[in-house]
Parts: sequence; C-alpha cells; structure tokens
Amino acid sequence: MMKTLPFALLVLLVLDRPLGAQNILLKTGQTIETKGVRRSGDMVMGKVQVGASSGEVGYQASTIAKIHFPDPPQLKTTAAFLSQGQPEKALADIEPVVKYYEPFRDLPGNFWAPAALLKVSALSGMQLDKQAEALGDEIRKSVTDPETARAAQLQLVPGLVRREDFEKAIQLCDAVIKESARADVLAEAWVRKGDALLAQRQWDGATLAYLHVPVFYEDEKRWMPPALLGSARAFRGLEDLDRAKRSLNELTAGYPKSAQAEVARAELQKMPK
Repeated sequence: MMKTLPFALLVLLVLDRPLGAQNILLKTGQTIETKGVRRSGDMVMGKVQVGASSGEVGYQASTIAKIHFPDPPQLKTTAAFLSQGQPEKALADIEPVVKYYEPFRDLPGNFWAPAALLKVSALSGMQLDKQAEALGDEIRKSVTDPETARAAQLQLVPGLVRREDFEKAIQLCDAVIKESARADVLAEAWVRKGDALLAQRQWDGATLAYLHVPVFYEDEKRWMPPALLGSARAFRGLEDLDRAKRSLNELTAGYPKSAQAEVARAELQKMPK
C-alpha cells in the first residue's frame, strides 16, 4: 500500500549511496534516490522506497540543484532516423521525450533542449517550417547554454532557403560560425551555409562551405553525408565531374545507409562514365 514517508526516513537516502536512474540532488548537497520523478506545480515528486515502505516525497523546485536523468536512447535513434531521411519516424520517436521533459525544463539535468532540437530537425525535414521555427524560438528563449541556442538558430535556415531568403539564412550561419566553439554546431552551420549558397548556384562558395566538414569536422558523422552530397553538386556546377564523382563515391562507400547515399547512387548513374 502506498503511503507518504516521514521526512526522517529520508536520512537513509544520502549522497554516498550509488546514483540511480532519476536521483534528486538538493542544493544542500544531499542526494535522494528515487524510482522516478514527476512534476506537480512548484514541486518535484520522487518515488522512494525504504525497506517495505514506498511512497512519494515532494521537494520545492527551488531547492533542487539537479536531477540525474538517464540519457534517453531516443537521442541516438532519432538522430539515426534523421540521417536516414525519415523525419516522420524521427518525430514519432522523439515526441514522447520532449513531452516528458517539458515540466522539468527549468531544472538542471533535463534533456528537453536536445530532444526539442531533434524535434525541430524532424519538423524541418517534413517542411513544417512554421512549427519548426516556433519551437526553435522557444528553445532559444528558454535555454541558458549559448551553444544550444545557436543550434536552435540553425534550424531556421532550411525554411529560409525554401523561401529564398538567402541573405538572412547566410547571416544566421555566419553568426554561428563566428561565435560557436562546438564541433557539431559548426559542422551543421557550414552545411546549412553550403545549402544556401548552392540554392543560389554560387558553386565556389558552396564548395568551400561544404568542404569544411570533411576537412575540419570529419568526426561529426551526422553532417558528413549532406556535406559530401552538397560538395558533389557544387563540383558538378563547376563542371568538375571527377571531383563530383569522387565525393559521391566517398558518400556511398562511407555512409551507405544514409538518405544521401541513395540520392548519390542515382546521381552517379546519370553522370557520364
């Protein structure tokens, strides 16, 4: 039978015990082991168990330093769906994570922002630009990490390119490139800038932008396929078919399961032997 635990029992839940899945770290330094947490207004309720007794104990959010949430596996699976060109599956995968962390977004340790960024990417991939931009704005206004805000800013670029607002798209990319120190954010910024330049048939600029990724950010695997495909198209615009083929072949060999690899195989078949 569930019952509320007396506060005195919580002395058993101290910092020197191993961390569980969703432990609450108080600003006093005390760690409370829980079986799970939920939000109730200004309170965070933790499911706790001591011996045969179990129940919920609540803490004011203002007294909590951090909640130790486990890494959601959907952060990886959603990114995989996006890299495979399946934004609908990506959205279905990440949506429950965004909803779960929504009530905890004001508390350190939550995964709302990275999950919401993936949701924005999925919405953008489905060309739901208004929804993507609204969520991107919400992320930028609510996060304290400037790199997360910059990553959210980049999610505006695909919609701007589709609307042919190339000047604003490139300005956003350049601002991120100037200010960011995070490799994954910079890799995305160069790809997005390449996309904006490619759409304007500015082949030289697009080539330079895309090639930043394999040269400087090769470890950012999510952005390698679009960078290689983009550079191949830019090389083709420059009538440099040898380098275009080389980029397409590198893409199909190195990232055969990516959405871009399927496109690359089709483009290779159309190119002169």
